[in-house]
Amino acid sequence: MRLISTIHFYLLMLTMLVLISCGQEYNSNYNDRGTYADIGIPPGSPLYNSYVILQNKCFSCHASPYQDFTTNAAWITSGRVIAGNFNTSPIKLRLKNFGGDMPPAPYAELTAAEIETLKNWINGL
Repeated sequence: MRLISTIHFYLLMLTMLVLISCGQEYNSNYNDRGTYADIGIPPGSPLYNSYVILQNKCFSCHASPYQDFTTNAAWITSGRVIAGNFNTSPIKLRLKNFGGDMPPAPYAELTAAEIETLKNWINGL
């Protein structure tokens, strides 16, 4: 009898695991839909590649309002990006790599490849 109860317990646990993991690609309890859902930017575009870097390195602290900037125009209007000029864009000037204070410790500075991606995006606007 004890063996049957153990089997039922494991089947119940397995069923619960399957049910709680079905139907969505994000955890609605933690409001992270913006992290995992389609952001509406064409994958592979300069904006998309830059957005992913910002999402991974910046949005954990600066999600609002920046995660909603899903167009080049939104970034330019925000004043964080100066079209065609990475060197004078406030987004660049805030980075530790260039004398700013972002991201703060213990977070790592952006890599050379990440900076190049941001540079190509902004200079290409």
